[in-house]
Amino acid sequence: MRTSGLTADVVLRARPLRDLASAEGLQPEWSDLWSRCPHATTFQRPEWLLAWMRSSEPSHPLLIEVRRKDQLVGLAPLLIYQSGSERVLGLMGGGVSDYLDIVVHPDFANEALAAIWNHIEEEPDWTSLDLTDLPSTSQLLHTLPDDFDFTKTAHDVCSGLTLPSKIEDLKNLFPFRQLRNLRNARNRLRRAGSVHIEIATRENLLSFLDTLFDLHGQRWALAGQPGVLADPAIQSFHKTVAPQLLDRGVLRLYALRLNGRIIASLYALFERDTARCYLQGFDPEYFRLSPGVHLLSSVIADAVREGKQKIDFLRGRELYKQHWGAAESPTFRIQASRIPRLQEATRPRRAA
Repeated sequence: MRTSGLTADVVLRARPLRDLASAEGLQPEWSDLWSRCPHATTFQRPEWLLAWMRSSEPSHPLLIEVRRKDQLVGLAPLLIYQSGSERVLGLMGGGVSDYLDIVVHPDFANEALAAIWNHIEEEPDWTSLDLTDLPSTSQLLHTLPDDFDFTKTAHDVCSGLTLPSKIEDLKNLFPFRQLRNLRNARNRLRRAGSVHIEIATRENLLSFLDTLFDLHGQRWALAGQPGVLADPAIQSFHKTVAPQLLDRGVLRLYALRLNGRIIASLYALFERDTARCYLQGFDPEYFRLSPGVHLLSSVIADAVREGKQKIDFLRGRELYKQHWGAAESPTFRIQASRIPRLQEATRPRRAA
């Protein structure tokens, strides 16, 4: 895939960055580029991916930056990792991100994509390409070079609700059964004692995170599993990124207190027109009080009050999402093998 139709003074240049320090040096420009990409999510923010790099320590990071003169107009946060005999080229952020993607300036999207693909073709260190968790809005899905042999498939499912503009209209959004569940949950909690919902501040954020880690672990222990937050690297990631997202007004870490004790927690990301429910946990001792139902209803109500158009429950088909009437939408996966002509070009020649 080659660029075309550009005059000499607007030819775009792609350059690889292969270490954390180089990526960190991009942060101001990366933030500006992110702000110009209407479909970019929190998971493409530099704060999110740089924290991921610090906690995950990928052995072969490969960020491809694309510039028009001195302006950053594209960034592909890639890495190469070993999987069996394959060296796989994928997107950064796996394991903590529900949507993976690149960021490209809308005014130079086609040219920036071409420059990224050209560099991928020329990069010698991968043998297979596997780009997962791509949202339907990803330009990678719609602008693929002709000289790759791709497969494009559905990968996972996210789900969400389109929100009304007024709180009073929520009763028309939720299924009748869930409205009844919500009413019963509120009544049970009131009978159990004093109920209060808090949102973490800079002062108590880390203690709220520790409580979330504990509650999430207790929830998954019921299924005989440790849960993703049991991993110290994942905890380190969130303790790094959460203060930055809080400072930018993105993170909402909710806590539901009953008689002063936190019995449920929900980690939400309020970004642009969407509120995303990222992680939650509850104390199994209070399971019959349905604290998660009460807490999630408060998050949804806050999203409506702030003019959000959608609540995104993110990845997975958990039953509670269906109870709220959420509609599913797929994420996608692009796979390809090494380009044959490059393999031929880089194969050692036999001496004559």
